[in-house]
Amino acid sequence: MFTRRPLPYGRPPFAEKAAANRTQALQPTLTRFKWGNPAVLWALAGVAVGFGFAWVLFTAITQDGSDLPSYFTEIGQDNKDLPPLYDEKIVRTVFETASPAVVEVQTVMQFGRRIGDGSGSGFFVDDEGHIITSDHVVEGAREITVRLSDGRELSAVKLGHSQHDDLAVLKVDADTVSDIRPIPFADSDEVSIGEMAIAIGSPYENRNSLSVGVVSGKDRSESRIQRADSFTGAGGRTITDLIQTDAALNPGNSGGPLLNAEGEVIGVNSSVRVQSGVQIGVGFAVASNTVMQILNELKNPGEFTRPWMGLNGRDIEDLPVSPGQLTVDTGVYVVKACEGGPAASAGIKDDYLAVIMARGRGISGRGDIVTGVDGNPVESMVDLLSYVNNFKVGDRITLDLIRNGDPIQIDITLAKWQDTCE
Repeated sequence: MFTRRPLPYGRPPFAEKAAANRTQALQPTLTRFKWGNPAVLWALAGVAVGFGFAWVLFTAITQDGSDLPSYFTEIGQDNKDLPPLYDEKIVRTVFETASPAVVEVQTVMQFGRRIGDGSGSGFFVDDEGHIITSDHVVEGAREITVRLSDGRELSAVKLGHSQHDDLAVLKVDADTVSDIRPIPFADSDEVSIGEMAIAIGSPYENRNSLSVGVVSGKDRSESRIQRADSFTGAGGRTITDLIQTDAALNPGNSGGPLLNAEGEVIGVNSSVRVQSGVQIGVGFAVASNTVMQILNELKNPGEFTRPWMGLNGRDIEDLPVSPGQLTVDTGVYVVKACEGGPAASAGIKDDYLAVIMARGRGISGRGDIVTGVDGNPVESMVDLLSYVNNFKVGDRITLDLIRNGDPIQIDITLAKWQDTCE
């Protein structure tokens, strides 16, 4: 039977020998780093020269009275007129200038026999008492009150609204707000990823709250985005051209402005990305150009509706197709031409089997493929919707299609949007 012998107490002999060998091996190296050694003197001289160069650089930077931090905020900027990110003076100036025009929107809702309340944000867009907000903030409201930055509360009426764009216009007595300067709009097409984004609103009824971030994305769509206020959308119609930001948005921010460093509106805060019921810090705003496109329409009472093509489609790049099955790599595959809709009436062919492709059936390839509209290329359903948004009900457009491998064109007349497709 094998018996393990314990090591003797203290350091074993082989360990002492190994330590002695390491000390002997290091001795030449240690000897070289004596103060009188030339190598040590050269090293010290190099350190002195480095400190001297750093002092000369610091003096050159600050001799004109500028401070070193402001110098480094400009490094890497191609345009020196661009403001440095998170400049405290800029943020304060934007807030002080814009916040008087931002309001808290308070609503009274009726659900059957029950009465509830809600809140959101909004802002003045002109000197006539018009306020823009999110449609889901005031949807179904029986009473609407806006609370100004100075604490005044005014009764408001809802004018036009668009579920398809999640926008609505409220109206208060213009004479009571004649001292408030409306917030101007910026061209959202000119917004750049990485530029400052400032959100002002009333999250959780905390009036005139501010958060700062950047524009973290452009041309986003509402697909797979859940709203902060449990809004589900209108008939599943995708909102296009959304601006993405990491500025903190919470329930109550909806309807408030997303501003640039000039204090101009680049978007109306609308939604957040939710994962497993938890907000993950990704917010979205309806682009200012979308707002300006329909603002005059929304100032008229009633519902504004977007035009309808009468087709459901899927992006080709998302289809489980075999190599060579389709003759194009991008476009919109028509999976359903809605009965009685513009597309079906014009003779556009669909492939309803593609609707259930998730069950492994795949596609037959019988559906038309939309590759363009009025000569403009189309790569996705979002592209198609964005282009159609430029038209009104009753307008005619020409779809460029691929049918059985051959290019054709079909004209359709846009109808009023319908939530159902049979």
